Amino acid sequence: MLHRTLLFPLLAVAVSAAALAPLAASAASEYHFAPTEAGVTRHPDHARLDPSRDRVVAELKTARNQPAWSAVSRGAPWPVARTGQPATREAVEAEAIKAMREGTIPSGER
Repeated sequence: MLHRTLLFPLLAVAVSAAALAPLAASAASEYHFAPTEAGVTRHPDHARLDPSRDRVVAELKTARNQPAWSAVSRGAPWPVARTGQPATREAVEAEAIKAMREGTIPSGER
């Protein structure tokens, strides 16, 4: 028989898991508990639509062909693609000064 010091924590974990199981199941379902006579309400927009295996394999092949795949597969964040031309140093400084004068960002002066 289990020792008394082990029995209580195991019993508490089992009771907690049993109490939270319906909540976890209802989160991914299109049916949710309701305080009505029916007991449940249906929300079709909450239904999970799993992608097909073919779609997942195709997306994986596309991702593996990206130049950054080797770094990303080792834990690096996926690089963000550039959009448009980068701003010049003068444009960034002018924008910062304008924001400081408008009070949008602190100017460092008090």
